Amino acid sequence: MQKMLKVRPGMTRAELRKVFTTEGGIWVPLRRTFVAKDCPYFKVDVEFRMATGSGISDSGVDVAERESDIIVKISRPYLEFSVTD
Repeated sequence: MQKMLKVRPGMTRAELRKVFTTEGGIWVPLRRTFVAKDCPYFKVDVEFRMATGSGISDSGVDVAERESDIIVKISRPYLEFSVTD
């Protein structure tokens, strides 16, 4: 729990991935649910600000997740069963 609570806005996606991993289900590059590596029942919802670089598709939608994306908002950890695709 202490590791999870150290992840804060202003940190990068790469720093977040040291403690959390992605969860299945529907997602978009700038908003996603992550699960704790130590216990997948602990989750957080995270919003990112896009890092510089081109990940824009022809339709104008950003389709790339970058390790340098910045956390803008992160929820408190909560418990929930796993979601898989």
